[in-house]
Amino acid sequence: MIRIIVIEPEMRARHALRGMLEGAGYQVETAADGDDGLAMHQSRPADLIIADLDDAEERVAQFHNTRFIAVPSADRATTEVAHRMGAGALLPKPFRRDALLAAVRSLI
Repeated sequence: MIRIIVIEPEMRARHALRGMLEGAGYQVETAADGDDGLAMHQSRPADLIIADLDDAEERVAQFHNTRFIAVPSADRATTEVAHRMGAGALLPKPFRRDALLAAVRSLI
């Protein structure tokens, strides 16, 4: 089963992402910040990381060759930052379930 770690500081958004992804058949773990997400990944590497750029930007480089989807806030200069960090996909907030699942499928 595909394992995804979601790094999202907002609890409601974290739970919503988990529900959408688990509903699509993925195994999901969530973290409130980049440090917790990195610890989860180091203990058991994920196939994909979905990371809020505002919180996890400093940690993304430490996920060593793991595919990730960057989830930036709408008010950031996001494309440049996400590409510099090696994001496989960019999913600006707010987004819909179908966009999330399409981004995940494109990287798995």
